[in-house]
Amino acid sequence: QLYTGFDRPLSDEELARFKELFKRRLAHEPVQYILGDTEFMGLPFAVSPHVLIPRPDTEVLIESVLQEVKRRFAPDAPLSILDIGTGSGCVAVSLASKLPLSAVTATDISPDALAEAEANAVRNGVQERVQFVPSDVLTMPLPDGPYHVIVSNPPYISAAEYALLAEEVRRYEPAAALTDSGDGLTFYKAIAQRSETALRPEGFIAVEHAYDQSDAVRGIFAAAGFTRTDAVKDFEGHWRCIVASREGASR
Repeated sequence: QLYTGFDRPLSDEELARFKELFKRRLAHEPVQYILGDTEFMGLPFAVSPHVLIPRPDTEVLIESVLQEVKRRFAPDAPLSILDIGTGSGCVAVSLASKLPLSAVTATDISPDALAEAEANAVRNGVQERVQFVPSDVLTMPLPDGPYHVIVSNPPYISAAEYALLAEEVRRYEPAAALTDSGDGLTFYKAIAQRSETALRPEGFIAVEHAYDQSDAVRGIFAAAGFTRTDAVKDFEGHWRCIVASREGASR
């Protein structure tokens, strides 16, 4: 409408609304929260300060899972997938959308995040194949499996790095979705340990990590008995994901 009615004066209500949105942006509130909407993997997602804003780096995680699924499983294989720390549901919903024979279990510790993720599943028409479960990987066993795929974009920013993040990230996005308030590796250790019985022998785990954590994360999974830990780079050439399994040799 800005193009078709650029010369039309704004009504008092429209002007007040514009000023409100402008004021929120001046306060460094992310555009995605102001609009209440974003796009991820070509799909629409509602977002609020209850959930982390989906980022392009996480699309690399999705693509890594899709490539590994294609390598390991037949096209008509029904897959069981676990998404740990689902947030907005962007990972769970995207995988359910891209893998129409899959059944996805998505967990989070936040009831508000789970409600938002469930709404996003409905919005994208995959609600029949995604189950949302309140769960804390640090203190609880993983939901009943076993799973062909376990995937997670956990809180991996260290306490020191978190203090250096942009104001609009620290002020508005949920800290619990960004940092473990420690060295950034807490969740990888928990996932590696708890997946021993939750992962099928032919299955794999895929996790996103910070640009400088690749060696540490690979070491965590190797110490937990994963004999293959493949590293994946993001769009900028940084190591961004690990795909771990208990067979073969690492690439």
